[in-house]
Amino acid sequence: MGFAALVLAAGPGLCQPISPERLAEVLHRSPVPVVVNVWATWCRPCVEEFPEILAFAREQGSRIKLVLLSADFSSRRELVDAFLRQHGVDVVTFLKDGADEAFINVLSPQWTGSLPATFVFAPGGKLVAFFERKITKSELEQALASLPKSPPKGGKP
Repeated sequence: MGFAALVLAAGPGLCQPISPERLAEVLHRSPVPVVVNVWATWCRPCVEEFPEILAFAREQGSRIKLVLLSADFSSRRELVDAFLRQHGVDVVTFLKDGADEAFINVLSPQWTGSLPATFVFAPGGKLVAFFERKITKSELEQALASLPKSPPKGGKP
């Protein structure tokens, strides 16, 4: 699945609304680690780290699922879409649709809500790493490397 895993049947535009409940489903149903990056076009550190996160996701391919979650207001959807196109993102990403507190509770109650924020979930939805600041591709690689290795399908641990 990987980088293009969250393509949805949607209307025009790259950014589609997602509820906290739907986000929780994505996290809990994924058979691969999920990296959630919460960002906004008005957040300078978010914009600065965006290329690193994309490079990480593209290198990982189907080994992870990347969820890009914009905290921009829905009235800025066209600006968000333009930003995504400028960075070569050609898959549907998400625009937060719901109360901040509900998203905080889904991702991590320890999250203050500040941006950028990146969360790494093990398959099945257990939070294993959380960054409430700008991060690098290397830090994401280290967080992913810390996940327990699962045995190959049909194999023994």
